[in-house]
Amino acid sequence: MKRYKCLVEYDGQNYSGFQVQPNAITIQEIIEKALSTLFKTDTKITASGRTDSGVSARGQVIHFDANTDIKDEKIPYAIQNLLPDDISILYCKEVSKDFHARFSAIAKTYSYKICLTNINRPLYKKYYQYPFKIDIALLKAALEKLKGKHNFKAFMSSGSDVIDFERDILAIDLVNLNENCFEIKITANGFLYNMVRIIIGTVLDIARGKLDILCIDKMFETGDRKFGGHTAPPEPLTLEKVFYPV
Repeated sequence: MKRYKCLVEYDGQNYSGFQVQPNAITIQEIIEKALSTLFKTDTKITASGRTDSGVSARGQVIHFDANTDIKDEKIPYAIQNLLPDDISILYCKEVSKDFHARFSAIAKTYSYKICLTNINRPLYKKYYQYPFKIDIALLKAALEKLKGKHNFKAFMSSGSDVIDFERDILAIDLVNLNENCFEIKITANGFLYNMVRIIIGTVLDIARGKLDILCIDKMFETGDRKFGGHTAPPEPLTLEKVFYPV
C-alpha cells in the first residue's frame, strides 16, 4: 500500500463543507467516490483540515493510501473526468507513510476578499460586499494587534470540542486589489472554528466605528465571544496554502 499526497482546489459554494456528513453533499464525499471508482476499491482521504460550507480552497492538501499501477503524476489526469468542474486535484505525489495531511502541517494561510460597496456588484459575488465606510488606518491597527500568540477562544464559534485555544498568527497582510476592494491574508500555526470569519467581522466593525479597538484586548483576556464583532460570510474565504516541514 502506497501513500499519496495531493493538492486540491475547489469552489465550495455548492457544497456543505469539506467533511463527510449525513444528508449533505461534501467535497470529501465527491473525491472519495472518484478515487474509489478510479482504483476500483473503497478509498478514503484525510485532509489538512475541514473547510466549512461555502468556503473554497486553492491549496487544500489531502493524503490517501492505495495500491495502483498509475504513476503518481498521472493521477490528476486520470481522475479529472470523474470529478465535477468545481473540484480538481492539481498534483499528486507518492510520499512516505509517516506523512499525514493534518498532523504534519505546521501552518496555513487563508485569504478573505472584501469590496466596499453599498450597491450590488454582480462580478464580485465571491467578495464580502461590505456596505459601510471604514478607516483603513484603524483596520491596519486592529489587524496588527492580532499578530502573535494569543488566546483566541473569543474568536471561535460554538460547536467545537477543542480545549486548547492558543494560536500563533505569524503574518497578516492587507493587499489592495483595486480602489474599493482588498484582500486580507492570515497565516497561523492553526485556526479555530470560524476564527478567520470572526476576525474579519471584528476588524471591520472596528474600522467602521461600531466597536472600540480595545475590544480585541477584552477578547484575549476573557475568551468571551460577546466582546467581538459579527461573523463574516463564508463565500469570500479561501484556504490558500498549507505548510509542511521541508
